[in-house]
Amino acid sequence: MIRCIAIDDQQNSISGLEKYIADTPNMELLASYTDPMAALNELKDIDLVDVIFMDIQMPQLSGIELSKAIRSKTRKLIFTTSHEEYAFEAFEADADAYLLKPYGYAKFAFTLNRVFGQETEDAAQEDYFFVKNKSEAHKAVLVRYADIIAFESFHNYIKIHTKEKVIIAYLSLKDIKEQLNIDKGFIQLHRGYIISINHILHVEGTRLTLSNHISFTVGDLYYNDFRDFFTDKLVTSKRK
Repeated sequence: MIRCIAIDDQQNSISGLEKYIADTPNMELLASYTDPMAALNELKDIDLVDVIFMDIQMPQLSGIELSKAIRSKTRKLIFTTSHEEYAFEAFEADADAYLLKPYGYAKFAFTLNRVFGQETEDAAQEDYFFVKNKSEAHKAVLVRYADIIAFESFHNYIKIHTKEKVIIAYLSLKDIKEQLNIDKGFIQLHRGYIISINHILHVEGTRLTLSNHISFTVGDLYYNDFRDFFTDKLVTSKRK
């Protein structure tokens, strides 16, 4: 269970965080504060928590100043702010991440996954992520990388094809490449698909078919990547 605290002088920002936390399995909001001075007075006596979400620009006491007093009370510190120019100050204050408002649930969930995934080099700790599924009333669902067959571009959404179901998420393939751990095990060979290498069923020329029978022809822009990938792994006889 990830135990967290939210500090932001804007009630609508607190409400947004409360909803995101409630929508995320294994997260618990211990307390929230709109008054940074109240947070300072109460948090100095608490036990260590897992993460504090903190606004930077607040009256009486800025998030940067407050973090100096309570940084030892949290394993992870994530700053939230509407002002991009505070990014350097945030990381100077030993922040683990920086969420620029307004941010959606996808960015929130991916940031959590990245921050807590970095605690260990064991890839097993980074084998999943959360995403809101349009097909399930936008509930946050857990997706394991091992279950993914392909990411497919789908109008303003993507389809995440898994072994059990298809998840529709308000994301782009660009979001997937930038925010997920797909450096190994996945490859993009078409502008509309990022696919799991483990789920390639067969290859005919430049046409690929996946284990769920999705089929597509390698795009011209990706032909060199396909050639390098395929010829490197193709086993052929050395006999003459």
